[in-house]
Amino acid sequence: MKKIILTLVLAVFATALFAQYDMHHTQFMHNKLSINPAYTGDKEVFAMTALYRNQWFGIDGAPKTFTVHAHSPFINKRNAIGLTIINDAIGNVNTTYVGASYAYRMPLSDEMTLSIGVQGRVEHARIDWSKADALDQGDNTIPTNNRTKTNPNFGMGAYLSNDKFYVGLSIPTLLKTTVYDENNLTGVSLNSQRSYYLMGGGILRVNQNVKFAPSALLTYNPNTPFEIDLNASFILMDIFWIGASYRLGDSVDGLINFQVSPQFRIGVAFDYTLTKLQEFSPGSFEILVDYTFKKKGKRLNNIRYF
Repeated sequence: MKKIILTLVLAVFATALFAQYDMHHTQFMHNKLSINPAYTGDKEVFAMTALYRNQWFGIDGAPKTFTVHAHSPFINKRNAIGLTIINDAIGNVNTTYVGASYAYRMPLSDEMTLSIGVQGRVEHARIDWSKADALDQGDNTIPTNNRTKTNPNFGMGAYLSNDKFYVGLSIPTLLKTTVYDENNLTGVSLNSQRSYYLMGGGILRVNQNVKFAPSALLTYNPNTPFEIDLNASFILMDIFWIGASYRLGDSVDGLINFQVSPQFRIGVAFDYTLTKLQEFSPGSFEILVDYTFKKKGKRLNNIRYF
């Protein structure tokens, strides 16, 4: 049994180390800035979000991702800037992304806004080979020195929204970046191919106390299967978000958000995996904290659903 588990885990991590690894988030509808720089400033006030994801918990070295981002409009809300920090750890690879985004927001009508965004970021990755657990002691194929590399990267996107729906298209990383050892051919491809994201969602009023909030995220990368995340959530009395998601061929998910106040929201999500990994891990979980700052001297009465 131990050999089976070890083989499975090594296969998962080998895929992550030598191919593109896209970070999944069940609560993607509340983590748009990590995917699309054009979302910058869309809440029209200063806003911050923190999101922690523990993927396939129970498996040693499985992915753990912590994301925090902040953004705000300025100059008549036509311009917006944002900051995103992501730390992603998988196996013996730890990567930190620090990015700044800018969006120009163009009103198409009194309610509709089209935003065009760009971002630049620094990617710093470190491979810690001291964490490698070799099957054979003294295996010379495992490097003895740690590997680090820092790369720049750039992204772009477009985002169309009003208070009832949104749709966005983005390419968060335009450059291919790697951390590798040329002699031993060991390393990690952070962005071996560009990933393309199409997202969308909306709010439909069912009755006075219930709103329906569907959302979807489509991801295309030439190195991985086509990915679709579908979510159906209900908002009860503008306080509770209760929803279920399906990630194509990967998992079924549940999420609950609690709107503590018009400014402050917390949330949790749990994924139940549909792959063979279910034999070794019950799934994945996320914790979300979202805070929208009110303007000085003004009350924030309207909840920012998007």
